[in-house]
Amino acid sequence: MRKGKLGISLVFYAVLAFVLAFLRQTTLCFLVLGLVLVAERDEWTSRQVMQATFLSLLGSIVSAVLGIFDVLERIPLAGVFFSGVFGFIDGIVSLIILIFVIIALVKVAKGQDANLPLLSSLANRAFGIVAQKVYTTAAPASQPQQPYNYNQAPYQAPNGQPVQPQQPAQTNNSQNPQQ
Repeated sequence: MRKGKLGISLVFYAVLAFVLAFLRQTTLCFLVLGLVLVAERDEWTSRQVMQATFLSLLGSIVSAVLGIFDVLERIPLAGVFFSGVFGFIDGIVSLIILIFVIIALVKVAKGQDANLPLLSSLANRAFGIVAQKVYTTAAPASQPQQPYNYNQAPYQAPNGQPVQPQQPAQTNNSQNPQQ
């Protein structure tokens, strides 16, 4: 295990940050992130702690939004319904955070990147690491396009008269007798 400049294992910072993210301690996550960014200056550790901070921030934002609608829980009879719905949403968010934290803890404890969906790309963008997209242009698999042959049968106009396509102009000057 690699040790940082302060003599503490770099994996410890990441594990601590993910535990704090599960406990929704956003302020402490930001403090750990600041410590890692300023004192340790290790890119891997900073990205892991940043992912944990984003995860904690996500949980805090959901709790804050649900807290705005706390007023609805004070309505007689309907308050029970709203309380149940908001509790269910908060429980689902907590479960998702718990699953992400468990996945991240297993990977980080092994020294791997947590690589959480969306949060990993946000952390990479913070460090200027942008994945290059590969664009491919594939020809349609139906039928390949044939080049036009000027020696084909003439085209018939709507009035029934055959129309011969014009030949492209020759630009070869050796065939011009006036020169």
